[in-house]
Amino acid sequence: MGIFFIFAAVNKHLKVLLGPILGTLVGFIFYETGNTPEVSKTAAVLILMAYWWMTETVNIYVTSLMPVVLFPILGIMGIDAVAPQYMKDVIFLYIGGFMLTFAIERWDLHKRFSLRILIKFGSSPEKLLFGFMLATFFISMWLNNTSTTLMMLPVALAVIKQLHGGDATKRSGLATAILLAISYASTIGGTATLVGTLPNMVMKKFYEENFATAAPLNFSNWFLFAFPLSVVFLIVCFLVFKYLLLPKSDHVLPDSNYCKEEYSKLGKMSFEEKAIAWIFSGAILLWFTLDDKDIWGLHITGWKTLLLNAHIIPDEKFVNESFVAILMGLSLFFFPSKNKKGEALINWDDVKKLPLGILFLFGGGFALAKGVEVSGLSQWIANNCVGLKSLNEWVMIFSLCVITTIFSEFASNTATVSLFMAILIPIIPELGIPPLLVMMPVTIAASYSFMLPVGTPPNTIVFGTEMVKVKTMLRVGLWLDIIGAIVITAFTMTLGKLIFGI
Repeated sequence: MGIFFIFAAVNKHLKVLLGPILGTLVGFIFYETGNTPEVSKTAAVLILMAYWWMTETVNIYVTSLMPVVLFPILGIMGIDAVAPQYMKDVIFLYIGGFMLTFAIERWDLHKRFSLRILIKFGSSPEKLLFGFMLATFFISMWLNNTSTTLMMLPVALAVIKQLHGGDATKRSGLATAILLAISYASTIGGTATLVGTLPNMVMKKFYEENFATAAPLNFSNWFLFAFPLSVVFLIVCFLVFKYLLLPKSDHVLPDSNYCKEEYSKLGKMSFEEKAIAWIFSGAILLWFTLDDKDIWGLHITGWKTLLLNAHIIPDEKFVNESFVAILMGLSLFFFPSKNKKGEALINWDDVKKLPLGILFLFGGGFALAKGVEVSGLSQWIANNCVGLKSLNEWVMIFSLCVITTIFSEFASNTATVSLFMAILIPIIPELGIPPLLVMMPVTIAASYSFMLPVGTPPNTIVFGTEMVKVKTMLRVGLWLDIIGAIVITAFTMTLGKLIFGI
């Protein structure tokens, strides 16, 4: 037994060392083929981070901090240039969104909403499954998909417990489908809005910094494109579940009174729930009306333009989605609670639950991309990928979606987007097509990884219940990965072109 542990420890260290070895090898090849030392060293760092991100032999958040150490010591970028990459304004969009999430979770508003939908749809196995998917999908449009899955899991497990009279030795396709439904629907819902999942926010920042003169990307036009796409794919997901999992079910239903009893325990909607619902609705309204819009020939002036015209702000860059998120998040601290005297809707102890590692993951991607740019590696990538111009656009987008999805099955989807943006940004100007036609599908495809438990945090969470088999996830996920790439490509080349004025 001791020999086994020694071997496992050595094997783990070898996996860790393989990253620097591969990076050094690639850097050496770059240098020997005539590239500058800066390009060669940046290529080495890129390969190192890509390998560690993909294999997670080193914690992904630790990997994300590598540019802080490696770029200065290798002479690629100074620490004064690297450090600001870790505190972009998009970080505050993430922080503000989590403040709203914590408030909703604290006062059980999410539970009230999800139980109400399950009561409405619980009359048949198909309707019950769709009810879970719809509730999870809607919540995940606005809250982090990991939090959404954790919120829905207790409800799902309680409903599953009612199947077969609570006999845990029996398994039904419906039970498996419900668990996979909350995982997959939370991922799909996260792609429907700009604030739904972290990769969306990462891509937006990359786009704004590198294509400032191109068509704007904001909350509303993201929604107009991604929401219909995600609804269609949610329906596809439901049909795949229905034909692959439900036929093997005993078509049993849980006690119809369970959800009603749980809902009745919540009582009437509290003052705090109503206040949070209003604040949350206000955030959505401000996100939608931030920028000017032309709808069916009608011009609607955004409130940012009104502030600009009134000389309240000197430049349109002074406010954006991140400003709204922090504004509404902070308002929760100043809104008093009626049921807990002397307290607000949230307090600082709630905010301390904010996962700090995600901030490093954000920054690591931005720092890597900046290093690729300043070192000249971006130009090398662009010069060596001009052959992509000869591909049919449909084929190119579909291929990128498939490659991104496969990579994301083994790596964090946020890390995948950060890495792919760093690689694709120098190529996009050479392709002769609008940047969003490449960046949007790649970003959404990074979230559509359904085959493996490590593909997304929601996958890992439901797999941890030990009620879902890997082979089931592989069988269902393979179909969804393939169909997802097709759906994303079709929407990009049709609705995408229409919405982004292409």
